[in-house]
Amino acid sequence: MRAETIERGKSDGYGDALALERLESDGWLRTSELLPRSKKVAMELSDVVGVGEAEAIALALEKKERLFMDDLKGRRTAELYRLETTTTLGIMLELLAKRAVTWLDYKKNVKIYGSQGWISGEIIQEFIEKGKELE
Repeated sequence: MRAETIERGKSDGYGDALALERLESDGWLRTSELLPRSKKVAMELSDVVGVGEAEAIALALEKKERLFMDDLKGRRTAELYRLETTTTLGIMLELLAKRAVTWLDYKKNVKIYGSQGWISGEIIQEFIEKGKELE
């Protein structure tokens, strides 16, 4: 998955790719090679979802781990394989529930994330309300 997230991201000019590369070199992020059978699954899934999503789903199946993915089509595909999924907002909510972040930081970051335009205002409001319940 390094090729999809870091190498291609750098060549396409995404700043996040440089941040991911730095996290990898500092030991905070680990990239994995798929086993041959998982590569086959990823190749088949790439007809349905993007290559990165397909590889992430195949890796989650291989490792029997929860999948962290914001892409709705990717999550729906993963759920067909009975994988547990979560999103960026879901992780933020978990951090609030564990008191790893304050309510004010949670709310601020949810709003910042929402301002990027990827998530509807209704979903952002839903997560603010869920967070308020945990306050």
